[in-house]
Amino acid sequence: MPEPTIVLLTGEYQVGKSTLCRHLIPLLTAAGLQVSGLLTSRTGPHDLAVTELNSGRSYPLTLPFEGTGGISLPHFRMDPQAMATSLQALEASFPTQVFFLDEIGPLELIMEQGWVKVLELLKQESYRVAFIVVRPELLIQAIWRLPVSAYVVVRVTGENRDTLPVTLLELAQRAVAGG
Repeated sequence: MPEPTIVLLTGEYQVGKSTLCRHLIPLLTAAGLQVSGLLTSRTGPHDLAVTELNSGRSYPLTLPFEGTGGISLPHFRMDPQAMATSLQALEASFPTQVFFLDEIGPLELIMEQGWVKVLELLKQESYRVAFIVVRPELLIQAIWRLPVSAYVVVRVTGENRDTLPVTLLELAQRAVAGG
């Protein structure tokens, strides 16, 4: 089998990267592909929730921003318990055909915390294609740390975000088929 493909979904702040993932996932499952991973959603100005694609379970990923404790980032205060729970779900996502991680950011690529273990999990190559959301300013760090040589960078824009799900479905189908 050829090595797995990693697709880095990048684009400006709030352009619709997570929305693209939410539109792509049902297309992949309808095509009979096994999909796993983590999908985040913004639930408030300083609040995130995570959905485990395997179980469908959703829960808050952040603590109150004005509070204390947790892992402090510029716009969020990450809940260590929720991060640990979601990390367990991340580890349970493999093996799979299609893996999603929304998103890998400064917590992982700069602070070496959060879901940084995904970089090791991806090295095990127990997937055919991985879709990973990454901010444009962290794209070079993500590419530098990718465990495979076959990767694709897809820049999500307001103009292409609605047509990308079909294109990415075809890419995933080819990757799963070994092409």
